[in-house]
Amino acid sequence: MARIVKSLLYYIVYTHFGDIFLKYTGLGRWVIFLFLKKEKEKLLAEAKREYEKGSKLGTLSDYKKALYKHWISYNEYACQYDFPHKSEDEREEFVTRLKMAYFYLRYVPGYTKPYFKNKTRFLEIFNKYIHRKWLYAPKSSYEEFVLLTSNYDCIVKPCDNMRGSGIFKINKKDDQTRELFDFCVKNRMLVEQCICECEELKIFHPQSLNTIRVVTVSNKEKAEVFGSFFRMGVGNSIIDNAHAGGIFAQIDTKDGVITSDGINTNGNRFVYHPDSKIKIKGSKIPKWDLICETCCEAAKLTENTITGWDVVINDQGNVEFVEGNNRSDFDVMQSPLQVGVKKKIFAKIKEYRGVEMK
Repeated sequence: MARIVKSLLYYIVYTHFGDIFLKYTGLGRWVIFLFLKKEKEKLLAEAKREYEKGSKLGTLSDYKKALYKHWISYNEYACQYDFPHKSEDEREEFVTRLKMAYFYLRYVPGYTKPYFKNKTRFLEIFNKYIHRKWLYAPKSSYEEFVLLTSNYDCIVKPCDNMRGSGIFKINKKDDQTRELFDFCVKNRMLVEQCICECEELKIFHPQSLNTIRVVTVSNKEKAEVFGSFFRMGVGNSIIDNAHAGGIFAQIDTKDGVITSDGINTNGNRFVYHPDSKIKIKGSKIPKWDLICETCCEAAKLTENTITGWDVVINDQGNVEFVEGNNRSDFDVMQSPLQVGVKKKIFAKIKEYRGVEMK
């Protein structure tokens, strides 16, 4: 029964039929109302736990006011946007994750979401920008699995998980056991040849793939780069995801130069990468114009108005897509320079989607 209900919900939320059904039955508004109610309750509970543990960053009463007015999480409030030290006018400049989640849920066609939520669908749809070998374990044989993993170092990731969770690496020198393959099949894992990135990006943290997040706004007719940031792994981590402990820094969209120091989601700042000791601010992303051109080209293939593309320049000089995100991380875009983009992104939403956001 649970599987039937889950399948029905997926059909409603992620298909053309679902978009039509929610629109003409009026249930879409109820779905959004319940989603927002649940999320605000969860965010308030998280904040209460932080203040019970002794947080001195603002107060619970001030956080409640900010939550109900700006739909803000404790982490955004206390660590990323420093709301306790900002005036109300300054707070109004920032767009929060929940506010953008509302936009995606209400105004972005549901059928575009699997393009990004399902990593195999993404690789198939945007195959023009993929230059590595890969396989989806449940639809592959053990022999195909061994052939790939014994010839290449591979990254293994859950097909539909986000924020870098559940990822691990298989070295080609390791024994590729049947048990490992069965694990990948059972857990619906995607197995990808490790990308070899260009030296200019690799030197920051050689253990991880250091990626460029490029945020585009688009429709079928036009697209532009709205913002960008560079993400770096730290320590022994093989991933660079900001929400999994990585460091990120702002990129100037005009020329590809990094314009901020590094920062993590706890608000800690880094002039130099803590491992490689390379200065972050002032470094230039290679082939920036080609990166922007490629991401805008891809953006026009989908009706997802705001898309976050994770890309690298590989060791052959090609722009290679790692994955796409239908919900781009605006917290990561706003926190390095403490500059909010709410007015700017709402204006772009109106221009590209015809929707007036408040």
